[in-house]
Amino acid sequence: MKNLNLTKSHVLKVSKKMVKFLFFLFFLLFSTSVSAQQNESLKEQVNNVLTQKSSSAFYVGNENYINGKRVALDTAYFSPDNDTLYLYFNKALAEMPFRESSLPVVQDSIRAVLPDSLQNIPLKIWANQLALEELVPNYYRNEISVDKNRLTPEVRHRKNVVKKLRPYSISEGLDGANIALWNSHGWYYEPARDRWEWQRARLFTNLEDISPSSFVIPFIIPMLENAGANVFNARERDWQINEVLVDNDQSTGKSKFKKPRKRNDEDKGFVYSEFIQGTTNPFQEGTAIRFESRNKPNVATYIPDFPEAGEYAVYVSYAKGDGPVTYRVTHSGGLTDFRVDQRMGYGTWIYLDKFYFNAGKDKKAAKVELIAPEGEGKTFSADAVRFGGGMGNIVRNGRAGGLARYFEGARYNLQYSGAPDTLVWNLHNGEDDYKDDYMSRGEWVNWLMGAPFGPTKNRMAPGLEIPIDLAFAFHTDAGILPDNKIVGTLGIYSTDRDTSVFPDGQSKYASRDLTDLIQTQIVSDINAVYKSNWTRRGMWNSQYSEAYRPQVPTMLLELLSHQNLEDAKYVLNPKFRFDVSRAIYKGMLRFITSQNGQDYIVQPLPVDHVNARFTNGNAVKLAWKPVMDELEPTAVPEKYMVYKRIGDNGFDNGTLVTEPEITLTDLEPGKVYGFRVTAVNAGGESFPSETVAVGRAENSKGQVLIVNGFDRTDGPAIFETDSLAGVWRFLDHGVAYGYDVSTTGDQYDFERESAWLDDDSPGLGASYADLETTIFRGNTFDFSLVHGKSLLANGYSFVTSSDEAVENDLVVLKDYQLVDLLYGEEKQTLLPGKDSVPYFEIYTEKMLNALSEYAENGGNIFMSGAYVGTEIPKEKLQKERIGNLLGFKWRTDHAVKNGQFYSVNSNSNFTGTFNTDYVLEQYPVEAPDGIEAFDENGKTIFRYAENGISAGVYYESKHKSLVLGFPFESVKGQNERDALMREILRMLNE
Repeated sequence: MKNLNLTKSHVLKVSKKMVKFLFFLFFLLFSTSVSAQQNESLKEQVNNVLTQKSSSAFYVGNENYINGKRVALDTAYFSPDNDTLYLYFNKALAEMPFRESSLPVVQDSIRAVLPDSLQNIPLKIWANQLALEELVPNYYRNEISVDKNRLTPEVRHRKNVVKKLRPYSISEGLDGANIALWNSHGWYYEPARDRWEWQRARLFTNLEDISPSSFVIPFIIPMLENAGANVFNARERDWQINEVLVDNDQSTGKSKFKKPRKRNDEDKGFVYSEFIQGTTNPFQEGTAIRFESRNKPNVATYIPDFPEAGEYAVYVSYAKGDGPVTYRVTHSGGLTDFRVDQRMGYGTWIYLDKFYFNAGKDKKAAKVELIAPEGEGKTFSADAVRFGGGMGNIVRNGRAGGLARYFEGARYNLQYSGAPDTLVWNLHNGEDDYKDDYMSRGEWVNWLMGAPFGPTKNRMAPGLEIPIDLAFAFHTDAGILPDNKIVGTLGIYSTDRDTSVFPDGQSKYASRDLTDLIQTQIVSDINAVYKSNWTRRGMWNSQYSEAYRPQVPTMLLELLSHQNLEDAKYVLNPKFRFDVSRAIYKGMLRFITSQNGQDYIVQPLPVDHVNARFTNGNAVKLAWKPVMDELEPTAVPEKYMVYKRIGDNGFDNGTLVTEPEITLTDLEPGKVYGFRVTAVNAGGESFPSETVAVGRAENSKGQVLIVNGFDRTDGPAIFETDSLAGVWRFLDHGVAYGYDVSTTGDQYDFERESAWLDDDSPGLGASYADLETTIFRGNTFDFSLVHGKSLLANGYSFVTSSDEAVENDLVVLKDYQLVDLLYGEEKQTLLPGKDSVPYFEIYTEKMLNALSEYAENGGNIFMSGAYVGTEIPKEKLQKERIGNLLGFKWRTDHAVKNGQFYSVNSNSNFTGTFNTDYVLEQYPVEAPDGIEAFDENGKTIFRYAENGISAGVYYESKHKSLVLGFPFESVKGQNERDALMREILRMLNE
């Protein structure tokens, strides 16, 4: 358990700040009669003083706590029965965080102004109907007794619906936990305008309806699931626009359902319909097959027909069964098993995982098998299996929304997922989708649990019997502050609606504990990483629908203001999204484990320094280094998982190892393998490392080392003047982590004085909509695969190393005939905030030393990247050193827009195009470099077709080098990349 670090300076600061006010307060208190009438007069006099005191004036701690709400004294009296002075304040005082160490500071500050005769008098301060010590969360209590009424009641019988079978155990994470959450608003139908629209405005190239998704989907949910939790999302979580359904009633395409044996009945179940009208519940329109267990496993088989290759989420559905079954997913990476307890979560979609499937129908390579266990006397259920998120298909006033279901509000996904209409998502008779959307989220949580936690209209509705531990609503707020100030983070919870306890007797103040832990973790981690003095706004106890409707501990988070440019600088940065998401995961972990009397360990950070090298025969040795978390001492790796991929297929289920290395044997010549590593401990599994590709050619012409130097993720360019400010995506649109899911389009209103009129005319920050719902590639950390394919196609074997492994002498460069420096869109970057440490440098001293030694021994170098020229340091000696090593110099940035280039070699007629579009397959290159030969030993070998600027330089001295001012992996077309690599290899090696 933790406490805020309060120093003597903090005590003095508070005492001096409040001494005049407190002296007056206690003069009033002890010179006034204790009669009720006089106490009322006293309260009025004190509140006249308090009108100038906000909640922030009372705060004691290290955070930048700002809360403008006024503190008011509701009641003040001295009790002669126990000689105690009682002060009852309003909610505003309770909105700050309290710790055991801050309570004595407040007490001492008060006693410092009391007369000598009253120094020993007992004092009790209350706020929001609780004594101040009761506002200290259970997690932070050491001396104060834990409030057992806030703990999770044992009768809740915590257990998971889905268990992914892993080769390691999660004993101190979130195994057994079920978490319900949602990522803000979404696309909805507005009858007043008879159109589908967003619920918030497009600002600074972003939008609240989809911005929280860039936290929740790629980061928060995977972190929680890696810790062992089941996560249920009120909105669709898969942005795959294709949807494949396999069902006993009706399937899509040529998909096929094979029934199990020993069938004995049917239940209501799902049926597919291209569009869903009115209040139709698709889970009430079809059938689910009921079948019995046997003396050997009884299997139902789902064989999908995929319209195109890609990653698809896999969902299963079933009616209520008698216990756990196994769902075995056969995908391009192998077989993955899940244990699903059919006593819970029936009559809806239950998420398993996301897998890569190849196009078409192949019963050996793509299927789901429902395997009932051996034994007699139990019955199980088989309904539909769904692959992919699909397009929204709920019709409102004659038309569907027209976007992927991923972008639609919760109300529509919940209808598609079988939730009862009048209890959950149709609370206004179809007349107000806006209200139905935000109200449905909390009622959905109650439906997941069922009696006695059921939806508001019927607490005893049976529901799905899933024991939810907590609910979490992720939002961003509005509001603008001057002088580059940060609006910051607000937490909202509710204890006042109906009763002060949940249906099983748990105190609703557990919601305040949850809110405090998550908000504290967010602010603490942001300040530690970004040195930003991030604003903590308070914890409101308010009757917001999303806060009071769920009958479990709930937090509504307003992370920052999407309307305030200073906040937008952070929300657009992928590292910030990761860091905040990890903070939220850690806050939930601490809350759930402390609620249930468990110890916790935080899952590790991803490993780095990954490198591969050939050993004897067809074997490769893979090595890496663990990464320690400076913010979390428990996040120490204990073991590692090594995942393998062959070609373009998905990854397998991984191999568990105890040391940071592994030798992999029996690699077949002519195939490209990909490997990535995760770190594991008792708290769960980390995110994966970058992918390192390996391939051995038959009759190899030589060995090439690919050095992956493209680690960067970053937000778009920001500019500011006294009158203009905003996001300049045309200058640099940043690099998303994985895929960009939240950009709406370029900003067009940069006037600081431009006022908000409505969501269609929101003033400063207003942005276009041409990119919204376009999901495009960022840094997926696997581009060595692209380089490797072309090397292998040209007869060269290759391995991959991270740039940090080369910089730290973990790789012997002289063993390779050629080094391929993959720099993508790498460039020096500063984080938002006051952290002045540069990240993602290309020309580090260690890298230049390693390359110089390699070149001096006759090693040849191929280098490509959009910023390889721009990033050359301006210092003369460094420019000369790089020029003599790589043979080129910078001429211009943003050299072209259309991406076309051609060879100017007399013996070549090659032409090609690199990607500048927003697509899934390749990231867009917005700022390629124009580069030229450094001296007479170099020459231009490629030019941009748009303007003739030099795009590639060949250099030959004691060694050879070839540099492209654009990323090789961004070149369109496999044949074109193979041909380009052939030209490069011919000049460098042949």
